[in-house]
Amino acid sequence: MNIRKTGEEVFRKALLFSRHRPLLAQLGSLLHREHTHNKRPEHRSASSWSWNHVVGPAVSTVRYYSQDDHFSARSGQSWELQKPSESLSEHQKPNKTEKKNLFFRQLDECSSPSDVLDLVTHNAQTYRRVSNSLSRIWETTKKMSDDQRRYELKLMFEHQGFEELCQGVIIEAPKMRTEDMAYSLLALVRLGVPQRSRVVQILLRVIQENLNHFDERSLSVLAGALELMDPLQNVEALKQGLRLKLENDISLIKNILPLQSVMRAVGKDSSDELKRKLEKKALGMANDFTLPNAQYMLVSMAIMGLNSRPLLEICCKKIEENVQGVPFSRLMMTLKACQDLHYRNYSLLSSIAEYMATSCAMWKSKQVILLLLEFEKLHFHPTTLMDTFAERVIQNPDALTLKDILSILKVYSQLNHDLGDHKSEFLDGITHAVEAYLDRLHPDNLLKAIYFLSLLEHFPVLPLQRLLQEDTLEQLFSNDKQRVLGLEHKFHVVDICLRLDQPALPRPLSVPPILGDLPAPPALPPPLDLLSMLKSLEGVETVEEHLVVEKIYRIDFVINLSSETSHGDKPLQDQHPPRKLAVLCVPSSAYCFGTSHVRGRMAMQTRHLRILGYSPVLVPVQELVLLPEEQRSEMLERLVFPKRGEAGVETAATLRSGDE
Repeated sequence: MNIRKTGEEVFRKALLFSRHRPLLAQLGSLLHREHTHNKRPEHRSASSWSWNHVVGPAVSTVRYYSQDDHFSARSGQSWELQKPSESLSEHQKPNKTEKKNLFFRQLDECSSPSDVLDLVTHNAQTYRRVSNSLSRIWETTKKMSDDQRRYELKLMFEHQGFEELCQGVIIEAPKMRTEDMAYSLLALVRLGVPQRSRVVQILLRVIQENLNHFDERSLSVLAGALELMDPLQNVEALKQGLRLKLENDISLIKNILPLQSVMRAVGKDSSDELKRKLEKKALGMANDFTLPNAQYMLVSMAIMGLNSRPLLEICCKKIEENVQGVPFSRLMMTLKACQDLHYRNYSLLSSIAEYMATSCAMWKSKQVILLLLEFEKLHFHPTTLMDTFAERVIQNPDALTLKDILSILKVYSQLNHDLGDHKSEFLDGITHAVEAYLDRLHPDNLLKAIYFLSLLEHFPVLPLQRLLQEDTLEQLFSNDKQRVLGLEHKFHVVDICLRLDQPALPRPLSVPPILGDLPAPPALPPPLDLLSMLKSLEGVETVEEHLVVEKIYRIDFVINLSSETSHGDKPLQDQHPPRKLAVLCVPSSAYCFGTSHVRGRMAMQTRHLRILGYSPVLVPVQELVLLPEEQRSEMLERLVFPKRGEAGVETAATLRSGDE
């Protein structure tokens, strides 16, 4: 009678407890509290919440997710939930199958980790229930805000039922199906359970023992978990087992998504043989690639270090054709993957830049800046997009944060972007934004800003004066030596720009003589006998090698033209002495990708060489080497003596749509 009365009282409390939690979970929770309240203190079991670290087969004595010595695995439902059913007649009692189905129906109704754990606490644990409960906990947190998720996970780790659930994983793991093993591991990792904890390490070991029985679905889920895990001993052993399994039987993988999952999991340490098999498998599925498939294939190839030109071209073409349907985050993923693979596709980059330029109004400034930074890393110059974004900067420079300002200056200076008639407005707006942060600007960031502005041939007075103050210089050069070396390099650039560009300042400014001498750039022997080739050109009087000017610029060859010859191949009647040509052997990285447009530092050097009386000639050595011998001389002659146009920077850089 007392039990029945207690049950009715608790049922009434449950109705008032919460409308949102499953009724059975509410009832069980309150019954558990009533039962615990009536217990004598000496019979209450203490709980341990921490974990054991596992290194190899040994397990240390640190605590782990499980109950203490008083804990015993539950073989049936909690007595609290069985008591109310005693009043039911024998034919009204649910049978075993109904109880099983009831649990999973209630599990689907749970809306938070605590709901799941309340349900777990009052039911017997089986391998299916353990695995599904972990997955349901993760499912309930996926759509929560970050703050709510942190709070719910905190409650989860403090909940007694979570220890019981982890203990259930340890006990039931050997009985699990391979799919349940994989999903349990994935859920534990995603929930942030420490990867050195006993429950995770035992699950890894059980998976290793059963890896040969894993099918495609189980392997795909397992790969997703391994991708998120730290490179611990058991994790690396399992990855190696996965590599061997795939090498022996790649036919297990029949679909695109599992293929991409295992590619990311096996990583860069995969053997060349496995990479070839995975590449062949991917190429065989290429005709079925959807747009998301193409995007994630690029990411998977980057993680694995698989640089397959045919596969890259297929994916890039798919993305290029559907670029307007690609979300911003995936555009960023695509560019980052291309960078990691050292692969550049001019058509793809151009289509992304054009799409962003035409739809620039719908993108936030931060999004455009992030994309421009990725383009800069790829040495790609999106002219139209940069012009369009410059107009936004001119209209509202005050909307930019300090990080935005430094990023914009980096992109526009490194890509040597020519703003034409809008250059003064743009630089004045950026300068105004820099000056607004001047009192809060760290000396390192101040130096970065002035360094980039110097590349753009712009010298704002107030930031320069602040940089050259004694206290600012002391802060810059009072730190570790390695960092100071990088700062000195930027200071030398600022110094040479002030001396050679000679900006119109209210009073002359110069870098104080606290910097050491900048070592002259090393003389690198050209890959070809360019000296003799240059001397053989008609109109060349003398050729000098390896000349250093202003202690910072090395000229590979200086050509002195005869009095009858000029750089424009026209007679020089009134110039004496003959004009000098500065021949610079430059790598392809000196140009923006796919164009003859020189980048930041090289643009500054050619500008300064003109000031010093030289006419710069850039020779793209990497492309010259690829030409037959007779064509090399023709190319050199076109560069040194252009048939038309003014003397300037000339290059034979060709449009290419691949990596360097």
